[in-house]
Amino acid sequence: MNGYIVTGASRGLGAALVAQLLAHGGSVVAIARDCAALPAHDRLSRIDADLCEHAQLPALMARALALLGPCDSLTLINNAGTVTPIALVGACPDADISEAVALNLTAPMVLGNAFVALSSACRTRRLLCISSGAAAKPYPGWSVYCATKAGLDHYVRTLAAEQALAAQPLAAVSLYPGVIDTGMQAQIRASDSRQFPQKARFDALKAERQLSSPQAAASAICDYLLSPAFGREAVVDIRTL
Repeated sequence: MNGYIVTGASRGLGAALVAQLLAHGGSVVAIARDCAALPAHDRLSRIDADLCEHAQLPALMARALALLGPCDSLTLINNAGTVTPIALVGACPDADISEAVALNLTAPMVLGNAFVALSSACRTRRLLCISSGAAAKPYPGWSVYCATKAGLDHYVRTLAAEQALAAQPLAAVSLYPGVIDTGMQAQIRASDSRQFPQKARFDALKAERQLSSPQAAASAICDYLLSPAFGREAVVDIRTL
């Protein structure tokens, strides 16, 4: 049995990833603030948790691994994230900056640390972080989002470099999934164009039906995750594969 832990699993891409992984025959632990919307399944376990409560995350990882039990492979998918605050530097609320850094960067690093430490008995392990092209390209109004995703990419690069020296290496990838029709895109379209000058571009992507569905994105991600190519590069744009 292949075991998966998915954060941000209650909606959007996270919920679609859970459905795809179950369809592939995996056993999944879904983590989100509220997992009630996920359908019942005999290979699905749910954990309601606030990932910004970092002191609780090592115990959360231990619980998730215990729910999965012995597996042929273990995979952590750090999917949870936020695009807010959408505002120019100087107009970002301090509390929103702190919360975004906590969710987008600190939580994946703490969870990744616990996963690497606690899953060492499993011979095949993968860590996938859902990043964004904003990690490599600056967008005015997204200073916090861009910075946290860039930090996530470099965290994964460093983890991959460490694992290349390990006797039983873990495969680690930070992935750009493309532009997906999720609640995050709705937040972007609802933003103030004075604080996010590229708002019109994202309005057009929706109007012109250029957004991927969560299901299509999840299918492409799962195909890559389960392929021999996973882990050959530390940072990957799914659209180039």
